[in-house]
Amino acid sequence: MKAGTLPEPLPLRTTTTETTRPLGARPAAGTAPQRVLLVDDSRSIRTLLKIYLMARNFEFLEAESAEEGLKVSEAEPVDLVLTDFHMDGMNGADFAAQIRASANPRLAKVPILMMTGDPNVAEVRALGQKAGISAFVRKPVSCAQLMTLVDTILPLPRK
Repeated sequence: MKAGTLPEPLPLRTTTTETTRPLGARPAAGTAPQRVLLVDDSRSIRTLLKIYLMARNFEFLEAESAEEGLKVSEAEPVDLVLTDFHMDGMNGADFAAQIRASANPRLAKVPILMMTGDPNVAEVRALGQKAGISAFVRKPVSCAQLMTLVDTILPLPRK
């Protein structure tokens, strides 16, 4: 790198086949479960995400909209947020930007994974990056893809 130039920004995390621990590794016994906020206007998608994430023994909070997700995240501590992009009212990128702007430092730094089924993936990803998301995945997402991303952006809790 030349003097006076900035380093390249780190790439936004996306799905990968490499993992640093067994897929869906469980936290150590006696460790409180991590809390995941699922924000999606589809109950069936929220249910599917819970099924996919069962291996990590998470505790789940749910919201049907970004507005409801903001209320839940301000009232309850969360360790990870999974949000859809397309929802009535506020979209997932605007929701993520609101989380990042939170006065609560823990909430402002929480990992956010944004999902979309939108055919214009590049535009949605760019909006998410601008909003400060931690990772992005296109729907339909497989269990392996989701677990790999979650394992990458949310370390297992320590005793």
